[in-house]
Amino acid sequence: MPAQRSIFVTPLPCRTHGRDFRYTSAAHRRPMKRPQINPYEVPNYTIEESARYLHVREEKISYWVSGTDNAAPLSTIFTRRPTLLCFKNLVECFVLESLRNMHGLSLQAIRESLEELRSEKPPKYPLADYQLATRGNRLIYLDEGGNELICLTKSGQLAFREILFPFLKRVERNEQGIAKRLFPFTRKEHLKSPTEAPRFVVIDPSVAFGMPVLINSRISTAFLLSRKKGGASVSTLAADYGRPEAEIEEALQLEEAA
Repeated sequence: MPAQRSIFVTPLPCRTHGRDFRYTSAAHRRPMKRPQINPYEVPNYTIEESARYLHVREEKISYWVSGTDNAAPLSTIFTRRPTLLCFKNLVECFVLESLRNMHGLSLQAIRESLEELRSEKPPKYPLADYQLATRGNRLIYLDEGGNELICLTKSGQLAFREILFPFLKRVERNEQGIAKRLFPFTRKEHLKSPTEAPRFVVIDPSVAFGMPVLINSRISTAFLLSRKKGGASVSTLAADYGRPEAEIEEALQLEEAA
């Protein structure tokens, strides 16, 4: 039998402008388009975190965002396993709690007004995307031009500006009336005296992934609590970050809220 010969083929490198060139698919050569993600709608907060930041029971928040067999949810969420809220969900729950407990509007009245608003316009987050305002004894939604959309107080309930305004003022909105920052109450007792409540902590989706931070900083309240658990005192934390002790204490209060 003739001897078998092995044939070795040495691949020739393909060079382009002096550099090794690798063949890739056309899709890899084209720049990939990344989907545009609205940071205000990114699922980011658990039910437990939302309840702590807003001083609202977990069951109540779960009912508002998930609904029941007989009641539609009052806010739109996209992640249910586990249930995660976005910033706009958080704002809507804050406004709902203000309307329900501080203003006394019934949940049925709020639900009816939301359904009426959705029939006129298709907002996913009405309580976050539209400004709430008082005119006389009426509580109304305003569009981006300041025009009246829906009145929440048609049934004769009165909207007292001096009661509601301090709560709504803690939701900072852009020129179109869309919520962009939230100043949560750091202590539950501040709900009884909102005009005197400090604004040391802010939730801003464009800062620290939307986690609560000391205002005008990226110092998260969760990080401050972790340092406290590690043995750092309030005075030490204040000195380390150049912040007043009162701010550090309020930030810790928010994280330690039951």
